[in-house]
Amino acid sequence: MSAQSPQSASEAPVTRHEAASRWFMKLRTGEIEADDAAYRAWLQADPAHAEALIAVQSSWAALGEHASAPEMVAARRDALARSTRAAASRWRIGTSVTVPRLAWASAVAAGLVILLGVPALLMGPLAPDETALERIAEPQLFETQIAETRVVTLADNSRISLDAATRLTADYTAAARRIELLQGQAHFDVAHDPLRPFTVRAGDQSVVATGTAFNVEIVDGEVVVTLLEGEVVVTDVQPALPERPSGSDGLDPSATPEPTPPEPQVLRPGQQLVASAASPARIRDDANLHKTTAWRRGDVMFEDDPLSIAVARMNRYSRIELQVMDDALDALRVSGVFDAGDTDAFVEAVEAYFPVDARRMSADRIELHARP
Repeated sequence: MSAQSPQSASEAPVTRHEAASRWFMKLRTGEIEADDAAYRAWLQADPAHAEALIAVQSSWAALGEHASAPEMVAARRDALARSTRAAASRWRIGTSVTVPRLAWASAVAAGLVILLGVPALLMGPLAPDETALERIAEPQLFETQIAETRVVTLADNSRISLDAATRLTADYTAAARRIELLQGQAHFDVAHDPLRPFTVRAGDQSVVATGTAFNVEIVDGEVVVTLLEGEVVVTDVQPALPERPSGSDGLDPSATPEPTPPEPQVLRPGQQLVASAASPARIRDDANLHKTTAWRRGDVMFEDDPLSIAVARMNRYSRIELQVMDDALDALRVSGVFDAGDTDAFVEAVEAYFPVDARRMSADRIELHARP
């Protein structure tokens, strides 16, 4: 009968939670980032690792403001170091070792949760908690009407500023923060939390951040991501491919090879990514941040924008709907600053500078035609 390794099934929870505690402290103190290769490899090696990390995070959150106090951080790190040294003295490669329950409870409780005035031994071991994997709350829908803006504060103190005629959902779990922008535009001020990435899905683009400020817009079939502070990673979300028919060897030789998904794009402050179904994503290094944030000041700013996009933006702020009736007008490029909702001033400027004929069809609809 062969000897068991230290990673035996009965002892795996000890190793798992101690490892989760160490990773948590490294992330919390900034020694590593959430995209560190070693951390990602450990996290992906076993689904139980994520559960253990969530359990650690839940215990930390239960301490509230005391969790981040320097003396608490130092105490946790010392406790982890002591438990690691104690465990090392017990492990013997090639022999079966059972860690006494009291020692295991002491090490994990001291490493994970230290409360002033509460003996660590009395807290017991921390097992994966299924409730930690559940949603913190049901997904929420936030929306604004035409000419209405709104600021919402989420459970983690992240703030979302919604532009007019905007809809998005927020789905928070103990492991992730997921936002889906359904239409319109929003500015995100993300609370820093390296253990729960903040993801914004817009069209086929997914923006991932841990703590930063950025703007996401869906306009006229395009997704525009502009980074103001920090760093975000933007990925092109590929739809699931249909299963291909298999031959005798399990492969279909006539099938077209699956396309390689695009590489994730890392944005730096001042950069802007523009993507659409019709063209690959492109990055601008000199994004006009004053223009990007103009809507938050009550303005609409254009900078050599196609007329169709300018019209789509103006329509967010007024119940007078503008419609571009001729494809030839798509070649026109608009620049200028207008008060949000001042449709009449916008129409007057377009008619004055371009061969455009504006026809008021009703009290709430104006058509833009190419002038003969």
